[in-house]
Amino acid sequence: MKSLKYIRRTAAVLYGLAVLLFFLDFAELLPVQMHGLLHVQFVPALMVGSVVIVLFLLLFTLLFGRLYCSILCPLGIFQDVILRVKRWWMNRTKQKRKLRTKYEPPHNYLRYGVLGGVTVAYVAGSAFLLLLLDPYSNFGRITVSFFKPVVLYLNNAIAAVANRAGNYSFYNVTVEPQPWFMLLLSALVLVVLVVLVWQKKRIWCNTLCPVGTLLGLVSRYSLFRVRLDTEKCTHCKKCVSDCKAMCIDDVRGVVDSSRCVVCFNCLDKCKEGGVRYLPVGWMSEKKGGILPKVKVKEDVPANEFNESRRRFISGSLLALAALPVGGKMAKAAGLTSRRRYPLPPGAGSVARFRQKCTACQLCVSKCPVHVLKPAFFENGISGLMQPYMYFSVHEFCQFECNLCTQICPNGALQKMSLEEKKLTQVGVVQFHKEECVVYSKEEYCGACAEHCPTQAVHMVEYKNGLTIPSITPEICIGCGACESICPVRPDAIFIAGNEVQKKAKAPEVQQTQEEVVVDDFGF
Repeated sequence: MKSLKYIRRTAAVLYGLAVLLFFLDFAELLPVQMHGLLHVQFVPALMVGSVVIVLFLLLFTLLFGRLYCSILCPLGIFQDVILRVKRWWMNRTKQKRKLRTKYEPPHNYLRYGVLGGVTVAYVAGSAFLLLLLDPYSNFGRITVSFFKPVVLYLNNAIAAVANRAGNYSFYNVTVEPQPWFMLLLSALVLVVLVVLVWQKKRIWCNTLCPVGTLLGLVSRYSLFRVRLDTEKCTHCKKCVSDCKAMCIDDVRGVVDSSRCVVCFNCLDKCKEGGVRYLPVGWMSEKKGGILPKVKVKEDVPANEFNESRRRFISGSLLALAALPVGGKMAKAAGLTSRRRYPLPPGAGSVARFRQKCTACQLCVSKCPVHVLKPAFFENGISGLMQPYMYFSVHEFCQFECNLCTQICPNGALQKMSLEEKKLTQVGVVQFHKEECVVYSKEEYCGACAEHCPTQAVHMVEYKNGLTIPSITPEICIGCGACESICPVRPDAIFIAGNEVQKKAKAPEVQQTQEEVVVDDFGF
């Protein structure tokens, strides 16, 4: 039974590395199909409406407890890494006593209040609270903000050394600086996470994480649970001191299954066989190798569950009352942008995207031209950290690319074929004639028309042999190629994002048939 710990650890390492490498893969060495690994994340599966995966995860928890938190949650795996670092540091500095922990009662007011607030806010149409607390999305933001730049700088250093030696297998890549607010928020979460793990181990999972709390409600009734055999327990407290969830109360002979993350550390520490991971009722009778009957108190009293439900409701009402206040304060402070920036293709509408996107930054990390940026207040306070399209020199949505619509695990960006994406109008071109250099300086330009893939921007006769841009909005898809190349951007020509993305009219293909005279060999 002690081998369960190493099986669980191996599965967590393999899954965690796969997810981490997919976020860090800037050279596109890994297959795009690996994004399927992220679809088993609870929040993305719930938001995309994947009933099969959600039911599977709930059933999996109902059978085996919160193994999801130890194997499939990347933030949970990251916390285990922090714990390993702490163990290494304490052993190095000879402070092993600080590795010991004791049983700690659950903070039910906070945990169920957070779950209730997140639930009601999402039902009310805002994913903002979920965005801040979703474990997968926080892992994605930390990875993109801190780990990926380190990998890119390391690659550039290796490329510089290899190129000097005549080896051109490595190449220099552009390191896109992260916005200050993204770094600040990611750093805040990272610091809080490290401090909590260092002091209270997995208390984030059992108090602040809505997914952990929800799965904890299910794991109360799981078939397989970690239980104490009071006849064999010597109260050595080895299992208590090594419990990540701080949920083993050896005095009462109780393991709080709602907080247990099923790491199996306690099985490995107990030398007397006083800790078992068995189905409920398996220890009811002595027969063969079956354990003797153990009188164990109920994990959670009935009145505590009712109290938890009241906390859930009260926290939900508080969050619901706070929703309109935040929006009014943002408008009063002028924190919303006057210009609506385009959302990525497949977003559907601003309202839908705000409710679906948890700002995991996967599309931002994988965008080949870095046109997707995390928003500050460009699209309002409720769109904080959610991606939007920002056009600059060499940064516009590629006509032949639909990668972001293929990899989004939340369904915030709907999957669409390349042909569908080419006709998706995320915004409409706006042309201010007075700002154009052709009009103001009477100089030839035409760069916007040359870069427009649909010819929504085209040149028409102006005066003195000059041509000036003219627009056809109905065939514009809002890719931003015109805005990115304009020398007076974004004043002369820019893209205004659509509130609701539409289907653009297909551009007419003009075929001209001219007689061509070929001499000799056609040169």
